[in-house]
Amino acid sequence: MNPVNKQERSTTVKDFFTKYKRFAVVGLSRNPKSFSRGACKFLIEQGCKLVAVNPRETNIGGIKSLPSLTEVPEVDGVIFFTNPQVTATLLPQCLDKGIRRVWFQQGTADDTVLRLAQQMGLYYTNSCVFLHHPKAGFPHNVHRTIAAIFKLDDTLKS
Repeated sequence: MNPVNKQERSTTVKDFFTKYKRFAVVGLSRNPKSFSRGACKFLIEQGCKLVAVNPRETNIGGIKSLPSLTEVPEVDGVIFFTNPQVTATLLPQCLDKGIRRVWFQQGTADDTVLRLAQQMGLYYTNSCVFLHHPKAGFPHNVHRTIAAIFKLDDTLKS
């Protein structure tokens, strides 16, 4: 498959949380104080429908959890909160399921994962959920502005 070009990727970044609202979340923590739980709570407050993927849980903080991506109903994309080794093993399941949009929360993708996603022709973003969601307020909007001014995150380029 051909790699995603920069224009398609840029459009996907801009649209990920405005155009799309149904996501599978891989790596949602059972710890209510974790970053993944905070991010998911925020996304639900913004009208997103989430389903967690966890082979050991059926419900995580009120979010239904299924044992694998193969059992997830139709979604618009997958958000990863996993370590890169787990992320790499699950990417083929995304493609098998017909899921082409993936979000790698910072730290969930290394060079191997990014190469694999590109080879698979996935539309992916490797950045912070809060940095890109248009309704993420303080302090995330300040972080977004600083990152754009100082070019700290290439996904913020227009």
